[in-house]
Amino acid sequence: MKKAPETDFSTTQLPHTRWELLIDVALHQTGSLISASLLLSLFALPLLCDYLIFSTFAGTAYANASPMNSIFALCFYGALIAIPCIGILFVGYAGAYEVGQRLSFLDGVLSSVSFFYGLKKNWRSALGIGFIVGMSFAFALVGSLYLLFFYQASPIVMGIGIGLLLFQFLLVGSLSHYFLAQEGLYQNSFGATLKNAFLFTLMKMPCSFGLFILSPGIVIFLFAFSNITAYVGMGLFLFFSSFGVLIWSIYAHKVFDSYINAEHYPGLVNKGLYPKEDESCPKSH
Repeated sequence: MKKAPETDFSTTQLPHTRWELLIDVALHQTGSLISASLLLSLFALPLLCDYLIFSTFAGTAYANASPMNSIFALCFYGALIAIPCIGILFVGYAGAYEVGQRLSFLDGVLSSVSFFYGLKKNWRSALGIGFIVGMSFAFALVGSLYLLFFYQASPIVMGIGIGLLLFQFLLVGSLSHYFLAQEGLYQNSFGATLKNAFLFTLMKMPCSFGLFILSPGIVIFLFAFSNITAYVGMGLFLFFSSFGVLIWSIYAHKVFDSYINAEHYPGLVNKGLYPKEDESCPKSH
């Protein structure tokens, strides 16, 4: 277990910007982040097994020149099984976001204790949003493969369809991170938290989509590109997945400061930052 330093910081020693906060935590709390990443990876094992089994079956079927219907059926069943697997993964994210929240607020952290505390507190809501993301992923994957396999004669229809499927997955995937970041801070119903997350994603769509492409988008791409790059993706997720959680946490807290905390929870505004940051940086509207 990695514990944050016990040093008492004066306000002048606090980071002045969120970039400084990110760099400070990433450099000085590397052990806590890697520890949380390893714990999170345990919850990714069912999804990893699903990927390995069905990618092997599909690759073998393709090598043996099996009909497209057979290959599509394998991918379809693999995507269906991925839905509960993604739900399990998001249970792990409940713990990782508890660690990310404490680190982004510069609170003391016992990574394993904080992880399992977040797990105990938010596993039900995390499982719920995980199932929603899982269904979105399965819809995007199966729909895209269907268009690629059976609509090659209509490239315009195929391109528009795949674009819409990817867009909805980006939207749902992005809002899931706002959802998880809220769960550690506020006591709202599942529906209210989901609605807020959806609105934040729409209002901050370019940044939200960019962050999702960075994390976990890079890992998803590596898994989708080839079996060789998938092993690189495994390594990145194993050791660095919580770094992505930290980035999302810091950015989400900035958004929450503008739209929630400034009015309802002023004590959370710029928490972890040098107090004068709000005097030099305009707030979002």
